[in-house]
Amino acid sequence: MKEYPTYPIYSFIARWSQDGIQNPENPKGYEGLPEGRIWNSTSFSKMYKEEQSQEVLNQFVSEWWKKYSKKPNYPIVNPSDVILTAEYKEHESWVITWFQHETFDVGQSDEEALDSFEQFVRRYENMQSLSYDMYPENYHSLMGAEDRWRWYGTIDGTPDSESPAPCRCKFCKEAGLIKIGH
Repeated sequence: MKEYPTYPIYSFIARWSQDGIQNPENPKGYEGLPEGRIWNSTSFSKMYKEEQSQEVLNQFVSEWWKKYSKKPNYPIVNPSDVILTAEYKEHESWVITWFQHETFDVGQSDEEALDSFEQFVRRYENMQSLSYDMYPENYHSLMGAEDRWRWYGTIDGTPDSESPAPCRCKFCKEAGLIKIGH
């Protein structure tokens, strides 16, 4: 089995309170807040080619939050009590985004990229049927990537222009990435 490069992956988490309707079936969703306020959060992971300092990570998550909290298609009404976290997660060969995984394009062939992704999926596919409270520390959601028939790329970076995986569209090339949608 060929060894493929791994890269540092960092976890970014934002938690805040905002205006919203309190659901009595989920009291933790508004615990400690006055009437009309709820807790909300989001998180994502990002891969870098090299280790990052905590200062750089904190700056990144702060700038990301400024843009994210102003998104018109998902309004966050009167956010407060904002807690932003940026921390090292692990070294791994692929990182998940929304229903796709990506890695850096360092000159690998399509066959090498697919083999690397296959190895990644095999490491984590046995975890996909676990319930949330059973996730091991190294849990990875595959978002359907365990079904190899789902793997695809795109011709022009849009979902309507599917091509065989991996994606080598102009946007991936410009970003120096290889992606596999699923």
